Amino acid sequence: MEVDELRAFLEEDAPTGDVTSEALIPTTATSKAVVTSGGDGILAGAEEAAWLFADGGLEVTFIKKDGDSVSAGDEVLVIEGSLREIMLRERVCLNIMMFMSGTATETSKVLKACHAVNPHVSVAATRKTLPGLRALQKKAVRLAGGESHRESLSHHILVKDNHIQAVGGMDNALRALKTAPKTIIEVEAETEQEAMAAAASGVDIVLLDNMSPAEAGVCYRSIKDSYPQVIVEVSGGIGPENASAYAECADRISMGCLTHSAPSLQFSLHLF
Repeated sequence: MEVDELRAFLEEDAPTGDVTSEALIPTTATSKAVVTSGGDGILAGAEEAAWLFADGGLEVTFIKKDGDSVSAGDEVLVIEGSLREIMLRERVCLNIMMFMSGTATETSKVLKACHAVNPHVSVAATRKTLPGLRALQKKAVRLAGGESHRESLSHHILVKDNHIQAVGGMDNALRALKTAPKTIIEVEAETEQEAMAAAASGVDIVLLDNMSPAEAGVCYRSIKDSYPQVIVEVSGGIGPENASAYAECADRISMGCLTHSAPSLQFSLHLF
């Protein structure tokens, strides 16, 4: 995320300053503070938080780094300097860490469950992200070992059900792709017939959408038997509770819940 975007978070929280700290704390007051984890998970957002603290002239020491495992009570960052600046930046920095670490933790849990079944399957985040926060959410997924499905609509071609309906069916869509710009081409399929037609047309990725594990397994084996080079992805209706059931049905599992439903991981800041 760009520097100006991080500063904008602080400006949103303190558009005209921190009136409470300015009323109570002398400008010359200094302190040390430590950020601690309130739960078990994967740390993410420490880099962004440290940058925001440092941007206020504070000295930051990393005890844990992004991507590290943390347990409840673990110290993560130590901050030293102006007490007013610490108080001004505390909430925004903790919010970033809580938000990103929650996503990283959820990704790690899903990935471990899936790898217990199939160590080669990957788990990817979708574009179901909050506007303006996609870079942070996708980074958190990657820190936990996950992947990004598409960064944006400009990233690669993904033909979805509405595209197929708009052009009058799968056959028309596949014909149109023959003259598409040279990029990765992915086509969504809701039946085995559609999946095999897409694979036969030479696309790079076939996305099996809203299939049961049994249905996806049949399609996966059919595609791989005839077109082993085609990447098979599954998506739709997949969450932490059933992701591992798809681990043997795909090369990649894409899940919106990693970014739109992951619970935050608690962090606290204490002065000492």
